[in-house]
Amino acid sequence: MAMIKRRVLAVGLVACASLTGCGGSDSSGEATSLAQSDQVQSEGSAAVPSVPVPLTGFCAEMMMDFSPSPSVVVTETPGALKHLVKQQTSTPLSLFSQVNLASRSPAIQASEVIPRGQGFGTIHGNVINNDQVDLIIPGNLELQWTVESQLYQPEGVTSGDQGYYGTHVFPVGGTDIDFSMIALDKVSGARRWVVRPGQIGQGGTPMVLNDMQNAGKVIYSGGLRGVFAVTEKGEVRWCTNTGFGIDTPATSDFDTHIKKRLWGINYHQPTDSVIAVYGDGTVLAFARETGELRAQYRVEGDPSVDNTGLNLPEPILEGAEKAIRKQFVPEGANLPEDARIFDTIIAVALGGDMVVSNYYATDPDSDRIWVAATLPDAADGIEDGVARFGALHALTLTREGDQFSFETECAVPFEGGSASTPAVLPGGDRIYTSDKDGNALAFDQRCELVWSVNVGDQILGSLAVSPYDNYVYASTGSGVFQIVDHGNSAELGWSANLDGVFYGGAALLPVAQLVSSALAEAGLSVPVQLQASNIEISTVAENALVLIAGLGFQMDPQRSEVFAPLVMSVTMIDRMTGEVINSTPAREESIAVIGIDNDGSVVIGNSPLRRGAVVGVTEILGNGLLGEALADLLPPLTGGVTKYAPSSRFDLAARDAVCYAVRKVLAWEVGRDSAGYTWLDSPEASSYQALTGQAVEMLGLARAVGEISSDTYAGVSYLISDARESALTGDFRAAHSVLREACQQLD
Repeated sequence: MAMIKRRVLAVGLVACASLTGCGGSDSSGEATSLAQSDQVQSEGSAAVPSVPVPLTGFCAEMMMDFSPSPSVVVTETPGALKHLVKQQTSTPLSLFSQVNLASRSPAIQASEVIPRGQGFGTIHGNVINNDQVDLIIPGNLELQWTVESQLYQPEGVTSGDQGYYGTHVFPVGGTDIDFSMIALDKVSGARRWVVRPGQIGQGGTPMVLNDMQNAGKVIYSGGLRGVFAVTEKGEVRWCTNTGFGIDTPATSDFDTHIKKRLWGINYHQPTDSVIAVYGDGTVLAFARETGELRAQYRVEGDPSVDNTGLNLPEPILEGAEKAIRKQFVPEGANLPEDARIFDTIIAVALGGDMVVSNYYATDPDSDRIWVAATLPDAADGIEDGVARFGALHALTLTREGDQFSFETECAVPFEGGSASTPAVLPGGDRIYTSDKDGNALAFDQRCELVWSVNVGDQILGSLAVSPYDNYVYASTGSGVFQIVDHGNSAELGWSANLDGVFYGGAALLPVAQLVSSALAEAGLSVPVQLQASNIEISTVAENALVLIAGLGFQMDPQRSEVFAPLVMSVTMIDRMTGEVINSTPAREESIAVIGIDNDGSVVIGNSPLRRGAVVGVTEILGNGLLGEALADLLPPLTGGVTKYAPSSRFDLAARDAVCYAVRKVLAWEVGRDSAGYTWLDSPEASSYQALTGQAVEMLGLARAVGEISSDTYAGVSYLISDARESALTGDFRAAHSVLREACQQLD
């Protein structure tokens, strides 16, 4: 099939603005939005007419490519150790239940732009970054497909109505993976379109917002050269050059590409602006509808101490470099001679030598933008060009007439900084983050510390926050911990019991002996004591936490996060007890997030880091006996995106969704007199709508495969419909009663 491309040509097709404009320093910098009548070009359609084009920059080069992907779809999980993952065919209904009314964001509940009750719309779920969804996770997940295996995906994908959206780290020029963003079909994983070319500093998971012009969603992404908005059909709404003056190819300058990279797009509700934050502390604001550049700012900070190096023998690092290159750098790629791909990935993961090294949150109920960044070098008392202190910065974006401006409202310092993305409780009363010493921290809007709880290990990524029950969840290299927020204080609750994820015992002894011998041959002598560990930040659903567990060993005994997994699982943890509900073998490690789709499917960006070092050992040992034996145990590295969804027991998924919808109605029935707002304005109503919609979908699938009868399908569907009508008329006791009956019929 011929390549199907459409170049973004016209002022009528694309907005192009920058600090100096698209035509150089004399340009006006005005932006024009995409024409409403413009349609996606299909194969054989007429060419876009020639019209004036942006003269320079990324937006002059941007084009939509609708060609199919040359990569294959993989539906299997390789590796001889996957049988060690414990799987169940029947999963119990969790007893965990919401007790009080949820923390509420009036702005989110009233917004027509911000999606509610759906899957992940940003890297951490939503604009406030609480890694939480108003859905249940089906208990019998299985790998559906892995696609686009050459893409290194360190930040995951987001979900629209039609597709999944992501970017990647190595857009090598002249190859198929030279693109800035990709759209995948939800069902098959097939490539729908990509935005070409790739650009230096691209990164961060694309953001999904509701389309206010038409039904559907608009996707926002970018890099150091340009930021753009595209519909799910592949229609370009706008593209704006950043004006940074950086036009080199991404893979020709790895230092700039990584250390000044875009950490993703977020939405600022009070000013209806799209926000972009970069690794050097630069912050930009664009008009959501037109892409007009509204304001620029720089967080006051200097690059952090570069502590990204791993304490591993040079042969291990060389083997990792070979393994990573083999998978993620296409043949014939033109890279600098001194390019170190594995070191680049470590820099992305650990964020050394940057001002900002993670995503950020916006608070729709104020003008606050919460960014974890460094402080100026002088703040640590040693002026040596690097910052040893970090801070949680509260930025404001305000408007006076047609003028927009950023300011720093307050900041709270941390010695050693924070590797955590700030998370905001709906309503903005609490901001959660962590420090390098394993403390989970809660602040108020004035940047004043409210409480601190130590979990005993450095916290990965971000804290997951549930708005329904005052629980916060901290993921570390050693486990996942529940924290109970009492308001002015907090305490540790349960820690997840990962011993129930994998089979153990004598069967593991030959595996440990083989790995130990292979490592010793490669020059690394460490005790190989196989253990289960958490290797990813968790996501909160109504019935469970979802995490990735690994069975492996410590490659660097001094750093818990340098854990080498030999086999992995996508695991559900009961929110009531911390015990395992069920697991399924995982295809690959991820340093991204665990994304959730509207139906409860789990969608993960594959980004092997620790496994790069393990598989790299096979590169060192080659075709010898030890090398071949180790290679037989380990699945080869892969990138791209993997989807996990149920292929059976849809009846149990429908049960869980219906029964949790019952609990939403009950919580509202008990607490509504103190609410001060209506059912339709409540988070409970948003969650109820999401859960009943998910239940209806699962019921249809259960009937289609014969798990329930047509009579049961019709009866439960009627009860769900009846409960909705009762809730809309304010009869919540009746809604609770009939929905509880539906729950009992499925249980």
